[in-house]
Amino acid sequence: MDCAKRRAVADLHNELMVEIFSRVPVKDLRRCTCVCKSWCNIITDPLNGKKLPQTLEGFFQGVVGGPHSYGQFTSLSGSGERVPPVDPSFSFITAVLPGVERMVLLDSCNGLLLFGCTREDKFGYIVTNPATKELMTVPASSGSCPPPPPFERDMDAGERYAHTFLMINPAVSSHFHLVQIWENRAVKEVETVHSYSSETKAWSDRSSKWGRGEEGGEWELWGESVIGVMCGWALVDGLLHFLALDLQKQENVIIAVDGEGETCRIIGWHGKDVEAIVFIGQSQDRLHCIGVNAQLDQGSEVRFTRMSIWVLEDYDIQAWILKHNVSSLQFFELLSHPIKDFDIMAIHPDHNSFILVQHWNQKLVSYNMDTQELRGLCTLEKGYVVITPYIPCFLESSVLATKH
Repeated sequence: MDCAKRRAVADLHNELMVEIFSRVPVKDLRRCTCVCKSWCNIITDPLNGKKLPQTLEGFFQGVVGGPHSYGQFTSLSGSGERVPPVDPSFSFITAVLPGVERMVLLDSCNGLLLFGCTREDKFGYIVTNPATKELMTVPASSGSCPPPPPFERDMDAGERYAHTFLMINPAVSSHFHLVQIWENRAVKEVETVHSYSSETKAWSDRSSKWGRGEEGGEWELWGESVIGVMCGWALVDGLLHFLALDLQKQENVIIAVDGEGETCRIIGWHGKDVEAIVFIGQSQDRLHCIGVNAQLDQGSEVRFTRMSIWVLEDYDIQAWILKHNVSSLQFFELLSHPIKDFDIMAIHPDHNSFILVQHWNQKLVSYNMDTQELRGLCTLEKGYVVITPYIPCFLESSVLATKH
């Protein structure tokens, strides 16, 4: 009897520890394995794996002009034979939601995916956790909502687009937000901003408030600008960060907005000797950005000479610290190609590395800042454009369950 009681107490202790560990960031979870043997055993037990925080697993990808912006999955393990963590065709969505037509994978955030879709001749959105197959439908912000951007470099300058970002932090709340920015490329300005809360289940139009020029919420401070496409974004300190190109200054600026769409601010950039910011992301709970220096060759092609990775060490005083430098000599293969021939896809959220795609050979590769090595991951299908990072989340959500 005593033996059974001790076993029951031990099992209860382990369950409580798993529950606690499930709320610890990945980087801190790794440190916990060094505290004591019992913690290490709990964290490394395969039976507990799906209950604990996950890291970047890989990327969904699709081709432009094809039926979907998804359909394939590339694992960061580099093994093409590895079984994807979820079904990349997302067949469970159409099984649950009959009548869904063309779906476009727009965004991902901490295990959730955002799709734009047409259902019963109406455009709307689907927020889903593919690991648990839970989902929730969200209506369009209005009947005049423009379409999402086509994820191409050379978008039609006369078009209107709605950039919709997904925000969720499961460690804080199971509720999510959508922040939607309507952009008119003909006049090169932001028309309006909408936000959606899964808690209120309603869209809010924030443009009238911001139009009054309240402190911290004046979009006109940007001047003439367009939203950066394929430049990354980051969720740090509860704020969504993304890049916008200031057409007057011809430089990228970092914009931060909250999930309610009430606060807008420009993050000061103080990186020295950097000609352009080309990508931002979140890594190890800090805002990171990648800058490049470039030069024109004899054929008037722009080629990079140096790439630098910066981290916002102090958010309050906006102090940027140089984290890593890489020259084109280290990226010896990139040296012979114009800068337009590659794109950065992600900064790893937990490691000192980033992932980029080489367009000339269609290879997805990762660069390790610690070892200064490039590692090939896979060769992408011809015609790819949409590449979406994915971090699994196996925790069930009361917000998504049966909300469709």
